[in-house]
Amino acid sequence: GNLINLTDQEIKKINVDPTKSPEEAVYAFYTYLKARQMEKGYNLLSSKYLEKTNYTEWTNRFTDILDVDVLSTKMFENSKNTVFVKFMTTNWVDNEAEYHYYEGTWETVNEEGTYKMNKSKIIEVDNPDYIWFYE
Repeated sequence: GNLINLTDQEIKKINVDPTKSPEEAVYAFYTYLKARQMEKGYNLLSSKYLEKTNYTEWTNRFTDILDVDVLSTKMFENSKNTVFVKFMTTNWVDNEAEYHYYEGTWETVNEEGTYKMNKSKIIEVDNPDYIWFYE
């Protein structure tokens, strides 16, 4: 089973609003993954994105992930719909925690009043130096 069990109380405290802005939607997306609220995360995938996946395939991508932490989100350059994000994951591999670091962009699309994840360009960052976490 998962090593991390969030209590109902902790989950209720999550205050995200993917209708507010692309930035807030990306933050919500990773927050739902962190809280294991996979259905809510899945519901933030755009109809175009869903042409290439389904719930089972998508959730299977996260089976080894114990935790997700968003380090920063900000609007990408002069874009109105693309968000630059940095995050890290803690993965459980061979009875050990492994840390992975990522950065890149999510292009969002507004569908029925909610910003949804449409297209990602996320890359893994190997051994980031400490400045990476703060810039």
